[in-house]
Amino acid sequence: MMLAEALHIDAERALNLFYTTKVYQQLSDPKYGLQLMSDDYILENLIEELRETQ
Repeated sequence: MMLAEALHIDAERALNLFYTTKVYQQLSDPKYGLQLMSDDYILENLIEELRETQ
């Protein structure tokens, strides 16, 4: 899993983090179009959001 590798954490913790983010909410809603973006773009946005919330 890309997030786990990027943050050097286990996959379970990465999933728990992911499901609490705005990025996850936007991926779940087609009106944002985030599903059309690359994995790297989504990961970058996800990491940025996690940094801003800490």
